[in-house]
Amino acid sequence: MQRSHSKGFTLVEVLVVVLIIALCAGMIGLVNPDSASRQARREGDRLLALLQLLRQQAVLSNRDYGLRIDPEAYRVMRLDEQGQWLADHDWRGQTLPGNLRLRLEATEAGPSLGQAERRSAMPQLLVLSSDETSAFTLWIEHRNAPLLVLSSDGIQEPRLETAN
Repeated sequence: MQRSHSKGFTLVEVLVVVLIIALCAGMIGLVNPDSASRQARREGDRLLALLQLLRQQAVLSNRDYGLRIDPEAYRVMRLDEQGQWLADHDWRGQTLPGNLRLRLEATEAGPSLGQAERRSAMPQLLVLSSDETSAFTLWIEHRNAPLLVLSSDGIQEPRLETAN
């Protein structure tokens, strides 16, 4: 009885090649960590989602929220019944990776709501129960070069765009 030898690869050979390719791809990922643009996109998406969730939560719970933005971090605040701004522990504060910074431009003539012990303890962006927000432009920067812009006119949903 003669066996015919078919041409092609065995399953084991194919699996070995796939394993080698996967290992090489993993090594490239270790050598090339997150680029600044990828980190900025991730932070921009996170901020956009946070603002959208805060708008929904403000309307559903009939509460006013605020966002305190510092160059290297941001946190959610809420307005209590006495009109004081407090850190909202339901929302975890976020610190940016070391190479990214936030730069906020918001109208100072915007609505003022509530009080705080210090001006630095007040939120710069308001998210109101009437489904409005403060008008703002927020730049996500890497080495003082803007990568992304998150902006809103106060009525429409915020937009995340690549900086020109």
